[in-house]
Amino acid sequence: MIFKKHPWLFLLSIFILTTSFKVDDSIVTADYKYSTERLPTMVEMLQHGEHYTIQITSIGCFHGKRQTITVLNNEGILTASLNNKRKILSQSNINELINFELQLREISFGGCTTIDTYSISNDYETFTTSDGTCSWQGYKSLLAIF
Repeated sequence: MIFKKHPWLFLLSIFILTTSFKVDDSIVTADYKYSTERLPTMVEMLQHGEHYTIQITSIGCFHGKRQTITVLNNEGILTASLNNKRKILSQSNINELINFELQLREISFGGCTTIDTYSISNDYETFTTSDGTCSWQGYKSLLAIF
């Protein structure tokens, strides 16, 4: 392998990769940035009869909790369910889901003892990440929908 003979080449390639991203192509929303050149979120891609889930697991020193939100498209009407509650989503609720996913996909690592793990999945993709910042708590805006 070329990196074994020339370790400086490995460092150079890492430098090039980390400095080649555009910083200017971003939008700030609620103190979080995400790229303006983005793929559609799961709620934006949801077709008739399809659903996706958002699983939230929060584990800390004195607690452990798991909740799952299911979003369903039934003939263009989006509904969300959590526990035994179901709600027809307004455009404001849909925008909240979009912002949640965009922020989630850009979240940075933290150093807090409470770790919130998020898993968003549909039939085609599963995205899982953890938030250890103790400052974002993006799930609260989703729970407020209900």
